[in-house]
Amino acid sequence: MQIPVLIYHKIDFLPSDVRIRGAFTSPHRFAKQIAYLKKKEFDFHTVSELVNFYKNNGKFPPKGIALTFDDGWEDNYTNAFPVLQKFGVKATIFLVSSCIGQTSAKVTPEGEGARAHLSQMQILEMSQYGIEFGSHSSNHKLFNRISTEEIELEVRESKSYIENLLQKECSVFAYPAGFYTEAAKKIIKNSGYNAAFSTVYGANDDIDLYAINRVEILRRDGYPFQFAKKIKSL
Repeated sequence: MQIPVLIYHKIDFLPSDVRIRGAFTSPHRFAKQIAYLKKKEFDFHTVSELVNFYKNNGKFPPKGIALTFDDGWEDNYTNAFPVLQKFGVKATIFLVSSCIGQTSAKVTPEGEGARAHLSQMQILEMSQYGIEFGSHSSNHKLFNRISTEEIELEVRESKSYIENLLQKECSVFAYPAGFYTEAAKKIIKNSGYNAAFSTVYGANDDIDLYAINRVEILRRDGYPFQFAKKIKSL
């Protein structure tokens, strides 16, 4: 079963210091991709909506799809949000809670400069529109490299911060860089999350709600034929 969840990171043009280009999708190509999905009559959901549908029906909704964005970059507001509004599209953004309102290099690849993350006001505005916010941990530490005690702090503190900010439940989690452990899955479940998302490391054939795979959209997928090829599997 191919899981109908796409993952984006930065919706922006390439700055001069970038070493890993794949995480960037240019704003005009992002707009064309959303237009393509609308033309193909996909029905957009938040990931929580998809998960709830799956729990109740044992399958995903026909033509259902969810857009996700990891890290909570400010360009998700300045460049992606206007496109989502234009097409009337829902999405889910996974936040690194310690980076909210900060310009930080905490989540950028080594050697790259600091980038701006979403502010509290931007998050609140997007939430009022219907954008869902989940947790991407407190500090983006890789869960296969830290202790279970640290994982528990990363998971619980981020959930508490996001819920206090939005006054809404934070019920979905995305693993930093997609890495997870069996202990991490158990901690996330016990912390009150309904689902957790990997990147490309989860299985497609056996759905584990605490290790859900996603289809990653990379810079090279900006070419229409590449994007269409990835979407065809859905």
